[in-house]
Amino acid sequence: MNFKYYLNTYKKQNGTFSIRLKLETSKNDVQYIDSKVSVLKTQWDPKKQLIKKHQFEEQLNAELTSLLNNVQSVYYKNREVSAKRLLQIYKNSKQYDSSSFLDFYDQIIQEMDLKKKHRSAKTNQVYLTKLKKFASFISFSDLSPTWAKDYENYLLKEGNSVNTVASNFKAIYATLNKAVKLGIIDKNPIKGYEIVTENTEKDSLTYEQIQKLIKFNIHKRFKGMVTAKDMFLFSFYTAGMRFTDMCKLEWKNVSENEIIYTMNKSKNRSGSRRTIPLIGGAKGILEKYKGKNDKYVFPPLYGYEESTVKEQEYRIYIRNNALNRSLKQIDKHMEFGKELNLHMAKHSFADYAVKNKIDILMISKLLGHTKLATTQHYLKDFYQEMEYQTMNDLFNDGKNTPNNTKEELIMGNTNFIDIEDDYPKKQGEYQVKVHTESGYRESIAKWTPEGFILIDDTLQQSEYIKSWK
Repeated sequence: MNFKYYLNTYKKQNGTFSIRLKLETSKNDVQYIDSKVSVLKTQWDPKKQLIKKHQFEEQLNAELTSLLNNVQSVYYKNREVSAKRLLQIYKNSKQYDSSSFLDFYDQIIQEMDLKKKHRSAKTNQVYLTKLKKFASFISFSDLSPTWAKDYENYLLKEGNSVNTVASNFKAIYATLNKAVKLGIIDKNPIKGYEIVTENTEKDSLTYEQIQKLIKFNIHKRFKGMVTAKDMFLFSFYTAGMRFTDMCKLEWKNVSENEIIYTMNKSKNRSGSRRTIPLIGGAKGILEKYKGKNDKYVFPPLYGYEESTVKEQEYRIYIRNNALNRSLKQIDKHMEFGKELNLHMAKHSFADYAVKNKIDILMISKLLGHTKLATTQHYLKDFYQEMEYQTMNDLFNDGKNTPNNTKEELIMGNTNFIDIEDDYPKKQGEYQVKVHTESGYRESIAKWTPEGFILIDDTLQQSEYIKSWK
């Protein structure tokens, strides 16, 4: 990389020319930095790279030397970069306070707000407030794995859970990685600190409890509880639609047989557009809210049609807290003992799907996951109960031992094969037995890579296909 000062070819009205620092790696990679210093042609010595015959020449030459040293310092920390990239890194280093981590974090949060990422900005502001409470000034040089451990212990003593601490540090990590990318620091100073999380069991309602909730009558004067119940059940019927997505759901997203919408949480990523088939329960709830608002389906954003994104986000934040309080009131009446919250609607759907032996690929698609690994991690708690049940079924009282023949393992009728024992090797139509509340019924289904699909028949809420032939 070559560094050299040149006079700009443009002559200002006062007859002076600005001095620019030229960054060059090749003829095709040239950039300039304005030194903010202007002189007459006769006051510039290009060979010595110095200002001469100027009343402030000593001060101005010092400024030029300082600029050159600063740019070269950035280059030595980022060797082999192009002139264009070096200019970008240098500008970024001047944009942010290169010493205060707290100030840098604050500016990043402000940028989130400007980019209308208000929910992320609000969450990170909470994390920043905790940092400022821990220490009023934190420079980049203060940060280290040891500092991180001290801050972790502080957060735990303040009553934060292990997973809350982990969320704080994930945000700090992301902010520091951005500082590295912008060229403000060479590397992440807390790299090596391990973020610890603990697996928390996903609580859910059983299908029987969902049925009780459906039948639970709430007087219309308790509007908050009525809305909370409706939105919880709607989330269950739509494979765990998030609260923000329900709040922003518009009537134009709803057709006769499906809902098509973009998930707010991942709207900038591929796979964020979801299509959810509408079933009877969801249709009934939608029917209840028809005509109440021309734009939005559910009440939280009624009256906020013309509000700014930030105002809407704050409204959703407030209504989310209110809704979860209402769900806790419902839980007291229902005596589920579950600390009912909206997340449990998604967990309840997943649990119900697993217990009905829905193929994991289909569950993944319905949950809106773009990676199967995400679904596998999410469902591991729900499969655990089934693993226990399977082992009990296999070895209970010695009925199903390794010496049993396949025919002895088949349920009742030797012509049918239990899905748990085997499945069709070829696609096509098969006779199946459907498990119902009163016993079984026979039907015809097509075997596909996604599992059995009934022909001219429909599975009811508590039904599932048990065997085939």
